[in-house]
Amino acid sequence: MKMPLVSVIVPNYNHEKYLVQRLDSVFNQTYSNIEVILMDDCSTDNSIKILSKYSENPKVSHCIFNEINSGNTFVQWNKGILLAKGEYIWIAETDDFCDLVFLETLLEPLINDSNLVLAYCQSNRVNEDNLVTGNWVDFTDDLDTELLKGNPFIEGDFFIEKGLIYKNIIPNASAVLFKRNRAIEIGCLDINPSFKYVGDWIFYFNIIINNKIIFIEDSLNNFR
Repeated sequence: MKMPLVSVIVPNYNHEKYLVQRLDSVFNQTYSNIEVILMDDCSTDNSIKILSKYSENPKVSHCIFNEINSGNTFVQWNKGILLAKGEYIWIAETDDFCDLVFLETLLEPLINDSNLVLAYCQSNRVNEDNLVTGNWVDFTDDLDTELLKGNPFIEGDFFIEKGLIYKNIIPNASAVLFKRNRAIEIGCLDINPSFKYVGDWIFYFNIIINNKIIFIEDSLNNFR
């Protein structure tokens, strides 16, 4: 079976403290058919030095340093999606990190069911010292305790009705893998640029409506 290319978008701003850990968790994935798009939004710390070093990795297809801060992480997301060549996209935010089987685990159901447009997993809550302080189960249990049990395949409209319409129950973009062609189909992140904090929530509405998703109960992502 041909293994699809995954585009990993790494949008950074002043995360020097966590950047090496993030990048190592990307480049050391057990699933290796990836291209990595490194992006920096005019950081004032030593991020550019770190990113420049990692840009020498042959899996890096783009390394972009903004000269002016965009003021909105979703502008960076959109730029990365439009540059991506992979069939699937992972936005690996730079203050997070993940298990090395993250991509392998989330990609498997997407490959096996062409009707799935998005997969995401449970996230650990992690503090600045890398200590796991819990997970995000309690964030969703007040809505429907059965909605996300047993690694379910979920109709997108049902997922919206039972959870997403009330709050963003996909709390961390780093835990998500989605189809690039579906993102392009909906106009990527062509939303009001004033939505600096809910752009991901709007994006999930648009990408999953009339489609299927899957939730993986394993905590393979670490959300700081």
